[in-house]
Amino acid sequence: MAEEPVLRTDREGIIELVLNRPDKLNAPNQRTLDIIRESLEDLRLRDDLRVMLIRAKGRYFSAGADLTAFQNYADPKSGVKTRSWFRREMGGMQTLWQEMEMVEKPIVVAHHAMCVGGGLEMSLSCDFRLAAASAAYWFPEMKMAMVPASGGISRLTRLCGIHWAKWMVLANRKVDAQRALTMGLVHEVFPDETFEAEVWAFCQELAAFPPEVTAVAKMSIEMAADLESANARQLERLVYSSLMAGEEHEEMKRQHHRNILSSSS
Repeated sequence: MAEEPVLRTDREGIIELVLNRPDKLNAPNQRTLDIIRESLEDLRLRDDLRVMLIRAKGRYFSAGADLTAFQNYADPKSGVKTRSWFRREMGGMQTLWQEMEMVEKPIVVAHHAMCVGGGLEMSLSCDFRLAAASAAYWFPEMKMAMVPASGGISRLTRLCGIHWAKWMVLANRKVDAQRALTMGLVHEVFPDETFEAEVWAFCQELAAFPPEVTAVAKMSIEMAADLESANARQLERLVYSSLMAGEEHEEMKRQHHRNILSSSS
């Protein structure tokens, strides 16, 4: 029996998804997307799950689109049918990546190696991108007379600015992990030998925060990015006041004060 294209493990409040098509360079197929979607729904609904981690096996994190599937469904005799199929596929991916952004719990993606095309587009919809020193990033679409089509251009431009979006998409440049860190494409770069342990420790830290606070923090940041500055500051005040004097707030405030006192003694 063939292994699933994504392996899932739930532990310590963390859903760990491992892309598991190394022979296909972890190009996502329909089953890959289905498992991610099912896991995302569990993350959204279950109180015992607080964080999602996505990583991969093999020499690539992901090589992007499954060109075998494209060849199977594309109709060489009809450009209209081919484009119609492509719009449906890209629409489904765009919807899934948007759902990842909207879920109220953090999603971490860990790149141990090359992250290309559609794999990078998925990663851009995650809340945190962590890289091993050997990771690298590339949008290869220009080489195929195409452009990224499931949110890659808009998210890259929003995160890194027009300057770097043109460098990666229009100039078709690959970037290594250190350049990606400089650009703001990834949050942190770790040595290869300690990468998995560092990633897991980071996920544990996220899982330890109160779920309500995590939810409002993530949603406030997403909303603030699209609001005028005055409205964004008003949102912060409303969110802050809604959390004050709650049981978790009071307990964590007391613990924070105890930590300060113990560190100063």
